[in-house]
Amino acid sequence: MSTDNDLLAEATRVAAAYDLIGMFGHLSYYPEHSGDRYLLSPGAGFQKQKCTGDDVYDLAFDDEWVPGLPLEIYMHSEVHRMHPEVGALVHSHSPALTQLSTLAEVPGEALLLHAAFWPDVVPVFEETHLVVERHDAVRLIEQLGDSPLILMRWHGAVIVGATLEEAVFRSIQAEANAQALLTAMASGRPYVSLPAGNARQQTAESVITPRMLGLHRNYQAAQLSSKES
Repeated sequence: MSTDNDLLAEATRVAAAYDLIGMFGHLSYYPEHSGDRYLLSPGAGFQKQKCTGDDVYDLAFDDEWVPGLPLEIYMHSEVHRMHPEVGALVHSHSPALTQLSTLAEVPGEALLLHAAFWPDVVPVFEETHLVVERHDAVRLIEQLGDSPLILMRWHGAVIVGATLEEAVFRSIQAEANAQALLTAMASGRPYVSLPAGNARQQTAESVITPRMLGLHRNYQAAQLSSKES
């Protein structure tokens, strides 16, 4: 049976397979009944596609950064401290989301059914430096609020979910939606978005169900297994 460390390691390998985290990205997982402890994947320099449960860090909210940990650990500790309903966070450096973060006005359109969680107004964290101080991470998470994602100007994105499965799914679909937006805008032709507001939220709730998320996780696990065997 998979341990919590194994589940985060698998999610890290999935994120790496989709080019979501690259060299600098990382994920955290806050299992139920974890108190003030959370799990964190390795950071810069680690081959994320090879992550195993033994590579995962088990940390307390108040633990300080030490060499070997991801530089931006505090976004993880603070999101789980401030929002215990958040079960996982993905710090993504995926290409399309990073490109979208450079736009003066980030579009709030959702162009894909499975990206119906995309917020009508996308928050953007404007700091130019890495989030390596706890107080900066607090500001980041405060601005995130109850949004499923926040872009980080010239940097990447933070995507959260109530479960590890939801956070990884949202990260994949957010990158796909960002790419669809960039392509649609570059075409110069009119495009049609999913309805905004409550209608979009209802679409997300009807399409992105726990059952669908479970099927998605099983599919990704099978894909990984076939590639790794």
